[in-house]
Amino acid sequence: MTTAYQQMIFLNIPVTDLPRSRAFYAALGFTFDDRFCDDTAACVVVSDTITLMLLTHEKFASFSPRPIADPATTAQHLICLSRDSAAAVDTIMDKAVTAGGIDNDKVIEMGDYMYGRSFSDPDGHVFEMMWMDVDKAMADWGQQAETA
Repeated sequence: MTTAYQQMIFLNIPVTDLPRSRAFYAALGFTFDDRFCDDTAACVVVSDTITLMLLTHEKFASFSPRPIADPATTAQHLICLSRDSAAAVDTIMDKAVTAGGIDNDKVIEMGDYMYGRSFSDPDGHVFEMMWMDVDKAMADWGQQAETA
């Protein structure tokens, strides 16, 4: 019997202060896979298939063919993670701000089927947290297409 391959996502993120970043993500409730943690990297487990690799600038530079951009002044990426409810979005936002993150004051509300907010981690990396009832969204978007 063979096991189906499950694709994973590893987001490599350069950080300026690894212990500070590790404390920040721990405060959000994430765990770490210590097999992949040392003084240059911390492996943050987001889910069974999503991992954030927090890397010192030196470690990140050893993988990247390009210079590291400053996430406090430029957009490198927008990392969007789903939550299981609108309340869970607010909960992780509260944890992020308490742990030293910045609320980006960006709220997305679409009817009764989608809710999202955004924070920046201590290095400035932008994370969007969102909840969506996909069935309600598809029904609403289908109605909008019919009336267009």
